[in-house]
Amino acid sequence: MRTHDLVVRNGTVVTVEHGTFRADVAADGDVISAIAAPNTLSGDDEVDATGKYVLPGAIDPHVHYGLHHDYAEDHATETHGDLVGGVTTVGNIFRRPDPYLAVMDGYVAQSEANSYHDYFYTLGVLTETHVGELPRIVSELEITSFKWYVLYKYLAREKFGLDRDLLDDIGDGLVRSLAAVDAPTTLGYHSENPELTQSLLDPGPADAGYDALRERFPGSAETQSMVAGASLAKTHGYDDHFYAVHISSGTTANELAALRAAGYGAWGETCPHYLTLTSEACDERMKVTPPIRSAWDRDTLWARVADSTISCIGTDHVRNTTAEKVGADIWETGLAFSGTQTMLPLILSEGVNAGRISLERAVAVTSTNTAKAWKLYPKKGTIRVGSDADLVVVDLDETKTVTADLLQAGSDYSIYEGRAVTGWPTHTVVRGQVAFAEGEVVGDKGYGTQVRRPV
Repeated sequence: MRTHDLVVRNGTVVTVEHGTFRADVAADGDVISAIAAPNTLSGDDEVDATGKYVLPGAIDPHVHYGLHHDYAEDHATETHGDLVGGVTTVGNIFRRPDPYLAVMDGYVAQSEANSYHDYFYTLGVLTETHVGELPRIVSELEITSFKWYVLYKYLAREKFGLDRDLLDDIGDGLVRSLAAVDAPTTLGYHSENPELTQSLLDPGPADAGYDALRERFPGSAETQSMVAGASLAKTHGYDDHFYAVHISSGTTANELAALRAAGYGAWGETCPHYLTLTSEACDERMKVTPPIRSAWDRDTLWARVADSTISCIGTDHVRNTTAEKVGADIWETGLAFSGTQTMLPLILSEGVNAGRISLERAVAVTSTNTAKAWKLYPKKGTIRVGSDADLVVVDLDETKTVTADLLQAGSDYSIYEGRAVTGWPTHTVVRGQVAFAEGEVVGDKGYGTQVRRPV
């Protein structure tokens, strides 16, 4: 009998394409080399998955490294912790005012030296220079995904030291340029109408609570912007590649469903915090834009995840500390928080174990659909011979209480601190190497690499 480098033995494999079945999964080198009847393969290294589920490694397409800390350090601490949560690939949404062709080599070198798992880049387009670079970025840097920061429409000049703001003519040029590129690309779109929110940016009453954020950033501002952005993409024949990030409003999700029914091919993403929290239970640690909303929004988002309107889960992950995050009041408190490490466990706990979605649907929204939307498939996002051997072995019955120590990453707090979550990885495999086993990260810093696209 042939001996493989690694065999994950006798688990219940879960795929979107082929359903759920018991099998051995073997890897040789970086890739899956065999899938066979249970207990028929042997390996130099073996993981016993009896009684557990084997899923394709989770993909978080929406992280921001280097916003508050050293760029290289973020790659090291966050990808280390991601392995605890079964994540094997992330999409680093990266923005700089400089021409990307001039600066990316240095950032890639830092990423390569420090990442425990694989990653890809999504570049924020802020200037006409960036639009002009797009064809060469795709062909030379092999980066095929970009982001339109609509929220910075009237803030780009001040925030990034530019000579003009990020008006819609730049966004239109971005869509036109991507539509003309002879390669599959993706446009991430931050849905917000800043003309509805800009006048509300001044600090409010010092004793204001979290719901003041909902009033400042109403769901209608997100919904209107998403519809407008998708419409612009469709006029340029690009709606199949239009991806609305971090949908927080149930109304936005419903309008996305209407667009899809009308023939639009747009993708939608929501985040675990919108699926598991409501504003009434939030404090300043949960400050984020768009904000966490009502129970109706949460339940509507779950319904739209279940019916395939929302295709993907991302986290909008940012590493920060309590001291950096929390200010004197809600207005002085900073934005964002970490989330990648708890993404898959929360979807398993609140989605699968709570009866909201099937396990196969959980795999779709945390891996397979994400790989397709961001043009990683079938290298990533599936369990099949020839695909990267990114696997996560999951115990659906294991309950753990979330703490910062449990997550083994760089933040000293979690917005889910103290929450009991049921459904956790026991092993995480990155390109054929066991990187997390029974509570311990055993992978190597620097093993992760950039996924160059098209794959």
